[in-house]
Amino acid sequence: MRLARVWIGAIVAVPLVIAACDRGSTRVRVSSGRDRSDATFAERDTNRVLGPGDIRVMNSDSSVEIAVIGDSIVTGFGPRLIAEIQKSTDTNSAGNGFGAGIEKMVKNAVASALNREIKYAITDVKDVRYEDGKLQFYWKDGSRMKILESTHSNDKPISETFSVADAQRFIAAFHARKAKGA
Repeated sequence: MRLARVWIGAIVAVPLVIAACDRGSTRVRVSSGRDRSDATFAERDTNRVLGPGDIRVMNSDSSVEIAVIGDSIVTGFGPRLIAEIQKSTDTNSAGNGFGAGIEKMVKNAVASALNREIKYAITDVKDVRYEDGKLQFYWKDGSRMKILESTHSNDKPISETFSVADAQRFIAAFHARKAKGA
């Protein structure tokens, strides 16, 4: 029975994950019907060192981070969620055999797909504000972006889970980078 579930899961999951990962490219264009930016979905840079004026802040439970890095706003999973993903996709206890091979393949593909981040060019973002208890982002055409609003933590949109101090530090870094023409 377990092998049948693994097979069904693999048959459904593997093509979807492989299509989502597109190993031939580390950048995937993100578009939402109304094209306002050159946002990219890219592999997470685990060796990145913050430079002068860069900032990275985490939400209250460290599940999501958002950063100003160079000429980009970067958002992705935070350290707590990355640790949970690594634990749940660990293949050391998968065993041997055909079913274990499929389990390893699926878990590795899922871990790879989730080790991504979204980058927005600062030039495409007009403003970032802390309003009504949440981080608000605005496209260069003045319309509100939906960054961090569709994902929830403890029944609250992620945009509402940053401390006021961290949100203000992030906004100050954004405005300073924007003023430099990034």
